[in-house]
Amino acid sequence: MNQVDIREVADAIEEQVEGDLALVDKIDGKILHVSDEAIVDVEEEEDFDHLLEWQQEERHLAQHILENETRYIQVPDCSDVDEYQMMEAFINSLQGDQARNDLSKAIRGKGAFRRFKDQIVTYGVRDQWYEYKDEQYRTLAMEWCEENDIPYKK
Repeated sequence: MNQVDIREVADAIEEQVEGDLALVDKIDGKILHVSDEAIVDVEEEEDFDHLLEWQQEERHLAQHILENETRYIQVPDCSDVDEYQMMEAFINSLQGDQARNDLSKAIRGKGAFRRFKDQIVTYGVRDQWYEYKDEQYRTLAMEWCEENDIPYKK
């Protein structure tokens, strides 16, 4: 198997949306995206000749994936990631007491993510947050690759 690019795996985990599957091709190390809808259509043997060209291509990809299931492995989806816990850990890593206190208050209750994003700008730690978050996703991707015997390059 070719190595996967760990940044691509991390991005696939972070950017996955409901109704979309991200899979690693165990042979060439590429990441593929296919919709749940395409998989279901192929499983139910729906005719897709009438679909747009890109939809037909996706159905063919889904068909290939289903016919070669052992070749592909789904990357963890965003439901496997606790971004709230990630925010808490980031806040605890900060030096200033005032920033830690205000950010801790900001993430309590409804609207926590919006308030957090506003406060990281106020305290000038926005870039630190995104670096921290990226590193957390990279770590998750590396752990996942190791658990699934998928070679990767950093």
